[in-house]
Amino acid sequence: MSITGIGSVQTYIYNSQTGKLSTKDGSSDEFVDYFNGTLSGEDSETLNGYDSCKKYNIETLIDLNGALGKTWFQPDVNEYEITCEIVNGGETSYSVNGKKVLTNYVAATHLLPPGWNDTKSPYKTHQSKAYDAATNSMNIAVGDVFDLGNGYKLRVCEDYIETTGYGTGSAEDDEKVRHLEYGLNALIHFADQQCSSLAIWQEHTPMLLSLLQELGIDTSREFTLNETKCIVQNGKIQEAGNKWVVPSTIYNKALRQYEELLARPLSSRRGSSSKE
Repeated sequence: MSITGIGSVQTYIYNSQTGKLSTKDGSSDEFVDYFNGTLSGEDSETLNGYDSCKKYNIETLIDLNGALGKTWFQPDVNEYEITCEIVNGGETSYSVNGKKVLTNYVAATHLLPPGWNDTKSPYKTHQSKAYDAATNSMNIAVGDVFDLGNGYKLRVCEDYIETTGYGTGSAEDDEKVRHLEYGLNALIHFADQQCSSLAIWQEHTPMLLSLLQELGIDTSREFTLNETKCIVQNGKIQEAGNKWVVPSTIYNKALRQYEELLARPLSSRRGSSSKE
């Protein structure tokens, strides 16, 4: 039996009449015994948390076939190939007879550090960087000052945005600077990987995009702000390629911890639950 882990692709034969698994060549296999209930996970030195999750997901796949009226398993056909591919600790896909039917996503949110979604902590970026057209990138850093051209300036302090100046007396300009003050704070914390893009409110986004465009950034395509790759999608600023609400650096750290936990043998958890 090969060790189940990241990159594993394993195929089993499922008998829809008996509800049991077997290997393709009929050889013995601890996961097959574990799934069929003839081996306890804690009694194996090979099975690990990935196997525990795989067992649960295959059972769920079988249950969904009946509950959702799926036709993955037909009553007049006895045997099917079920293939499991583990992409990483948070993503596993399942195929029946070579056709992908289910992708299971797990967000390792239970391992996120407390206070990760923080818009009040000190900003991380202290090195200002002017707009670079070649990479469509720039830094907004502590100490930067932005002249709004209406009598107001925004200054990036250690952990907040300070408004200076007296404005022109226009109620519209006063409202704009209030939105920008809050929105820019959220944008920098987002770009510094300290909070979710959800902290950037929809009502502030148009003014933030205008500011970024005035600074040179082409927001119609992917751009990089404080080393975070960003896109504008459905009128919202988001982290490019991120499937999760959690900033990628925070999520990836939690995912690595989760993967380390999954890789532990089930035998090391004797006396405790083996389900991750």
